[in-house]
Amino acid sequence: MKFVTILKAVTKNWIRSRAGLFFSILFPILLLLVFGAIFGGQGGTSASRIFVQNLDRNPDGTQTSLSTGFIQALNSTKILAIVDVPTDADAKSYARDQLGPLGGNLRILQVAKRFQDDLVNGTLKVQVGISYNTLNMTYQMFAPYLNDTQKAAYQQGLQALQQLNDTLPRGRTSLTLMLDASDQSAQIIKNIVLNVAGAFNYQLIGAQNVIDYKEEPVTSTSHTGVDYYIPGITAAFIMTNGLIGLTSNTTEFKRRGIIKRLSITPLTKTDWIVGNVLSQTVLNIILALIMIAFGWIVFNVRIIPDAYTLTLIFLGSVMFSGMGMILSGLVKDVEAASAIGNAIAFPMMFLSGTYFPLEFMPSYLQTVATRCP
Repeated sequence: MKFVTILKAVTKNWIRSRAGLFFSILFPILLLLVFGAIFGGQGGTSASRIFVQNLDRNPDGTQTSLSTGFIQALNSTKILAIVDVPTDADAKSYARDQLGPLGGNLRILQVAKRFQDDLVNGTLKVQVGISYNTLNMTYQMFAPYLNDTQKAAYQQGLQALQQLNDTLPRGRTSLTLMLDASDQSAQIIKNIVLNVAGAFNYQLIGAQNVIDYKEEPVTSTSHTGVDYYIPGITAAFIMTNGLIGLTSNTTEFKRRGIIKRLSITPLTKTDWIVGNVLSQTVLNIILALIMIAFGWIVFNVRIIPDAYTLTLIFLGSVMFSGMGMILSGLVKDVEAASAIGNAIAFPMMFLSGTYFPLEFMPSYLQTVATRCP
């Protein structure tokens, strides 16, 4: 049981070390808070702000009904937060002033003048064209079965529709969307505007979808981003604590001559190794419990580690601690030990899918990540 003495001594040394305490416990918690805040620990999504300038006005200065309806349709998506831009203002300058000194992504949508008039004229022309084509197809199909009077009536109707269509202006209105090329949400916002405009246009001409869309979940439990980041970050720091922390500490003990003095005591090498590995295992279990507690308190994540999870934490601690002990036995310099540990840990950390899915990587990195041991 001599390794218990090593376990107590190493654990006390870790507790007294402010740097070790920070990088082993506090740093993972900070990463969890940052990633949880960015990727929505509560699973909610915030609306993207977009500045909308409606230039289509009635003679009395009020917005036309169709332009107002289109803006309301955009707002109903709950994805875009509409900020109204005065008609007489320069849209870009107004948006920059509203964003303030800290800046932000410029997202501006301008509704053109005569939006309503052009939309009505264009819709009417489309409707007349559809009526003409429908009547013409019917006539071509049933002409052999019609008498001369019926044929004349059909031809008269077709001629009247054609004349009406010729008198209608070719109304085409426009929407001007101004987006920052560096804005990562630019394509999403563009697609939303285009989809709303398309649906608005279809509704005006009376078109209806003939394809029903249904969505069924493939899992019974929904998870937020933090549900995935808690085990990922915990596993990453179980690895770094063993490969970097334990390697650096043991190399420092060697440099200060502590291990040499311990060699003349009744302690064996096995006691030294087992004590360090168990100390690291205790540290990692504490880290996992603290991360789960923060997930419960801050992000309302309900994670309950089972026996399989605890077994993986134990085996991971033993494996990476063993690797750390091997590295500390091969390297004498503390800085070199830290560099070697980082060289091994950081590629494994980012290629394991801890911080982002492997699907986001280029294909050659996916190959490296999935095929390398």
